[in-house]
Amino acid sequence: MRLPRLTASAAAFGLLFPFLAQAETLDLLATLHLADQHDPNLAAVRANARAAEQGPTIARASLLPQLVASGSIGETTLTQSIGDTDYRSTQWTAKLSQPLFDWGSWHQYRAARLQLSQAQSDALDKTQNLFLAVSEAYFDVLRADDNLTLATAQETALNRQRDQAEARFKVGLIARADVMEAEAQRDGATAQRLTAEIGLSNAREKLNAAVGRDIGTLARLRETLPMEAPVPDDANAWASLARERNPGLIAARLQSDAALSNRQAQRGGYLPHIGLFASRSVRDNTNVSSANPSVTINSGDSDVYGVEAQWELFASGRTRALVQQATENAEAAKQSALAREHQVVTAARTSYLTLKADSSRLQARQRAQASAQLAYEATKAGYDVGTRNIVDLLLAETNLYLTKRDYANARYDYVINSLRLQAAAGQLSEANVSKVNGWLIP
Repeated sequence: MRLPRLTASAAAFGLLFPFLAQAETLDLLATLHLADQHDPNLAAVRANARAAEQGPTIARASLLPQLVASGSIGETTLTQSIGDTDYRSTQWTAKLSQPLFDWGSWHQYRAARLQLSQAQSDALDKTQNLFLAVSEAYFDVLRADDNLTLATAQETALNRQRDQAEARFKVGLIARADVMEAEAQRDGATAQRLTAEIGLSNAREKLNAAVGRDIGTLARLRETLPMEAPVPDDANAWASLARERNPGLIAARLQSDAALSNRQAQRGGYLPHIGLFASRSVRDNTNVSSANPSVTINSGDSDVYGVEAQWELFASGRTRALVQQATENAEAAKQSALAREHQVVTAARTSYLTLKADSSRLQARQRAQASAQLAYEATKAGYDVGTRNIVDLLLAETNLYLTKRDYANARYDYVINSLRLQAAAGQLSEANVSKVNGWLIP
């Protein structure tokens, strides 16, 4: 089974990578391609999945015919009352066996098949987690960049207000306290701008580490986003999808099933192993030297076939301990799967409800931004004609930038939570990522 990947093929990515390395702007899909190739943890998970592909073949071998050949050559001294006899003995044997009943090997084979499916589901889960984490890091960079842009613009505007207040104070139009108020607001904006610079640097470093190189310029998110309701538009439906398709939950269930098969395999220690066999032996004795000429050492061939059984009747408690250990491991895996199911269902429900709220919140933030813009313009006009003071103007201006920042954050929250909902339901595919990628400005 081919492991799910975002890239279409290694060859396609090889053609794409030089273009990405030279491009000035990376979009979300190109960033995920880079992260897919670079992440060592994901590479390790996929290597484990490829290793698990050999498990069923290894376990199945115990159920198929086995051919064993052996041989020996040695010098033998036979001591008898009539004297010693020395001779060289050469012998070889070939034995073909076919198990008829081997309870332990059969269930070990079943466990190996389940472990392969578990490894593949785990690889898919880790892939989705990587894509979600990189997507969040991508939009965190855009969010931090918007916050810095707004903080810089606010600092510039408040610095301009401070200079105007200083000029008005010098001609006696306002009091010194108004100048100090403007300076305090400007200094607060400077602190916000410095904090935003640090946040942007940290966000970029995180994304750089994920893709393995400097990200350069990223495609921007459009100002307006399509307000589409989640499909299906029901929390219970998303919870059901998560139960059925979440790869992490599927992997946990497969691990529980594999643990049950392993318990059955250990119980095979109480049962006999029965199989068919056929063997051929050839013995050749040469260089016979004896004190008694009447002694003869015969050579010959023998063919044997039949049914053989092996039953371990007493193992000093080892089989019982192995069964008990496997039983506890199966119970632990079962409880882990149940815990994972609760976690996945909760994540799906929460992501759905959050996304529904994000849609309304985004529209409210957009209206609040428009209202704050009008309020600022009205206050500015009143300040210019002397009906409003500088404190009113500074508050209106600060509120305007706060609403702009809230609207920008609401846009990124909506995008990230839409991806989280898809990941919880096991549907974070390239098609869904491409849809979000279409919301970016090339």
